[in-house]
Amino acid sequence: MAKRVLTAALFIPIVLGCLYWGGLALFMLVLAASLVAVFELKVMLQQIIGPISGTFLYLLATGILALIYWQQELVMAPLMLTIFLVVAIKELISSQVQPLRRGGLILLALFYGAILPGHFLLLRSEPQGFALLLMVVLGTWATDTGAYFIGIRWGRHQLAPRVSPNKSVEGACGGILLAAWITQYINSRLQLGLMPGWLMGLVVGVAAVIGDLFESALKREAGVKDSGWILPGHGGVLDRIDSLLFSVPVVYYLVRWIG
Repeated sequence: MAKRVLTAALFIPIVLGCLYWGGLALFMLVLAASLVAVFELKVMLQQIIGPISGTFLYLLATGILALIYWQQELVMAPLMLTIFLVVAIKELISSQVQPLRRGGLILLALFYGAILPGHFLLLRSEPQGFALLLMVVLGTWATDTGAYFIGIRWGRHQLAPRVSPNKSVEGACGGILLAAWITQYINSRLQLGLMPGWLMGLVVGVAAVIGDLFESALKREAGVKDSGWILPGHGGVLDRIDSLLFSVPVVYYLVRWIG
């Protein structure tokens, strides 16, 4: 517990500071988190399909985030096509052609470990981007925290027993409701002018729960307890940002749709 608290005390101010400054500071934070996440995914995927080129993954992840940072949303469609073509060509010239088994998992790693984190940069570039990103981050943290403590106290029914037996329906519902309260408060205080804050909170909470379960499913298939070890007391980077990797993109496109 002490390691967990110390790690949080060190990294939370850094994260919030980069969210506030935006620009290059946020890009460097997202890039660092993405590269570590891709490394963790590479280690997990190797448990399933064998050796994968780390250099190939890291270079592509860096290029993806750099293009998103410089070109914003305009680059997303051609970027995803380019990634698909690069991975397809790599498989075609490989000594063992595995477009479904290896190629598909490499695409998953790049999408999950680079494209989704890139949405932090996209959301921050929106008008009131800092307030929006702060709302999503705090709402997601509230979902995770509420689900943990409420689940311990009142959890009775398993949410997804085949994926994560310790997560409960009661915990998930409590975390989502806490996120709704947090986002309603932030929306009213900062006058973001979005849909009702509580409704945005429900969206954030549901996306966060799905993101958490998805990473749990990845770890279960790979046969690992934590995605990594870089954050003492917390596991890996993916263990800390799994919920945000779903909630941030969902809110970004929701905000774009609302206009």
